[in-house]
Amino acid sequence: MDRINKTGITAIASWIVFLTFSACTAHFEDYNTNPVGVTAKELEQDFNHIGVYFPAVQQMIYCNYQWGEGTDWTFQRMQNLNADIWSGYMASASLFGFEGIDNRTYFLQAGWNDAAWDYTYAHMMPNTLSIEKECRKNPDRYAHFEAINKILKVLGISRICDQYGPVIYTQYGQSKTAGVYDSAQDAYKAFFNDLKEAVAILDEYIKENPGMTPFAKFDMAYAGNYTQWMKLANTLRLRLAMRVVKYDPVRAQTEAEAAMAAPGGVMTSNTENFTISGKGYFHPLAAISSWKDISIGADLESILVGYDDPRIHRMATGVKGMRTGIPDLDSKDYHSLVSCVNSKSADPAVLVTAAEAYFLRAEGALRAWNMGGSAKNLYETGIQTSFAQWGVPIEDYLTSANVPADFTDQLQPEIANTPAVSTITPNWDDATTDEEKLEKIITQKWIAGFPEGQNAWAEWRRTGYPKLFPIIKNDSQGVISSESGVRRLPFSSAEKYGNAEGIADAVEKLGGPDTGATRLFWDIDKTNF
Repeated sequence: MDRINKTGITAIASWIVFLTFSACTAHFEDYNTNPVGVTAKELEQDFNHIGVYFPAVQQMIYCNYQWGEGTDWTFQRMQNLNADIWSGYMASASLFGFEGIDNRTYFLQAGWNDAAWDYTYAHMMPNTLSIEKECRKNPDRYAHFEAINKILKVLGISRICDQYGPVIYTQYGQSKTAGVYDSAQDAYKAFFNDLKEAVAILDEYIKENPGMTPFAKFDMAYAGNYTQWMKLANTLRLRLAMRVVKYDPVRAQTEAEAAMAAPGGVMTSNTENFTISGKGYFHPLAAISSWKDISIGADLESILVGYDDPRIHRMATGVKGMRTGIPDLDSKDYHSLVSCVNSKSADPAVLVTAAEAYFLRAEGALRAWNMGGSAKNLYETGIQTSFAQWGVPIEDYLTSANVPADFTDQLQPEIANTPAVSTITPNWDDATTDEEKLEKIITQKWIAGFPEGQNAWAEWRRTGYPKLFPIIKNDSQGVISSESGVRRLPFSSAEKYGNAEGIADAVEKLGGPDTGATRLFWDIDKTNF
C-alpha cells in the first residue's frame, strides 16, 4: 500500500505548506519560541539554551523530524521520489494515484518537490537562527557552538542548493516578510568561508580546552568530539570543491587542497563517518521499504550484479531492480518481483564517509592536485574502506575485470530489457584514459554512497557517471530530455505565492527557466578531461 497521499491529499498538504510556511522566513520569530517550556536561566545550565535546538537541525538534514517511526511520507517527498530515483539507486512500483505520471516519468510534481525546500526552511533553518542568536549574546563563550551550527547549516543548505539552485542563506532571518536569495555561486562562496571559519574556531577551542566535550549531549554524530567535526567540515569542503571543478577549476583546486591541509584534515577511517542516530531518530527508508513503496533500481542491479559485488546483499533484500518510467504499473505486479532497500528503523543515516573522501581525493589526484597519494592508491583505498563499512570481504575485487550486466524485466521485456550501458570495470588500469579512470572513480563512489541519493544525483549531474539507463516513458511534454534527465527541482510553490519578488530575483540568478531542465552553475555540459 502506498502512503504518499493521493492527488487530493497532496494538494491539500501543499496548500497547508503554503499557508504555514509562505515567504519561508516570515514566521521565524514564532518558530524560535522556547520549545521546552522552561525559563531561559534554567536552559543556560550546561548550555541547554543553545543545545536544545541542535537535534532538530541534525535530524532535518536527512529528514525525520518529530513525525516518528512509520510516518516517513515527508522524506518520500523530500528526497525519495526525486533524488533517490534520479540517482539510479532506486525505483518505485507504487501507483501513488497519478496513474504513473509523475517524477518517475519526468512530469514533476510540485506537491512532492516543494517539500525539501518547505520543510528545511520550516524546521531546520529557524533552529539554526535560534542558535546564532543565542551564541551572539556571548560570542567568546559560545563560538564553538556557532561553529558546529555553521557546519550543519552548510551541509543542509548545500543539499538544497544542489536541488534548486539559488537559496536563502547569507541573509536568512534578516526579514520578517520575505527572503532574499543568494545565487548558487555566491552561496557556494559562503559555504567555503563558513567551513573554513568553523574549523579555525574548533581548532582554537581544542587547543585551549583539551578534553572538553560541551556539545556531547546534543551531538547525534560524534559524542561531542570536535576533532571529528573538523574532519566533517574539511571533507564537506572537499566535496563542494569538487562540485565546482568545471565551473572554476582554479577555485576547486584551491579549496580542495586547503581542505586537505586544514587542521584535522579529512576523513580517513570509517570511525569518522558522519552518521545521524539517537534522540528518537528513525531511518526514514525503513518505513518506505516496509510499505514496498521503494525498491532498488535497475542500474544498481546491473552494476553490482555484473561486478559480483557482495555489498548488494547488505543494501537490498535481494538483487532484482526495476527501471524508472515503467508504464502500466496498475496492471503489472512489480511489487512481488523487485527487491526492497534493506533498511531498519534503528539504522543510522550515513551522510558523509571516509570512502567518499578517498574517492574525492582520487579524482583530485587524477587532476594533478596535491591529495596525499596517487589516484590509483586513493581509488583502491576508497573501495577497501567502503567494503569495510558495509562489512563484507573484498577478496579479489580490486583486480576484477567484470562489467555491468544486461538488464532483464520479467513483466514487460519488450520495452524494459536493455543491454548494459557501460563497460567500465573495478580494476584500475594506468593505461586507460583519464576519462575512463574518472568513470571508475565516480562509479565506485556511487556504489559506496548508497542509499544517500542527494549526493549521488548531484555527482551524476556533474560527471555523467555512472552511466544510467534512460527512463522508458517521458511525460515532460518535451521539457526534459530522456538522455539528460532532470537537472534540478523547480522553486517551491509557497515561495512563488508568498515571496514573488524573491522568486523573480532567484530565477534571474538561476540563469534559465524555472524548470527541471535548467542546469545549475556547476552542471556544465562538457567533457571532464
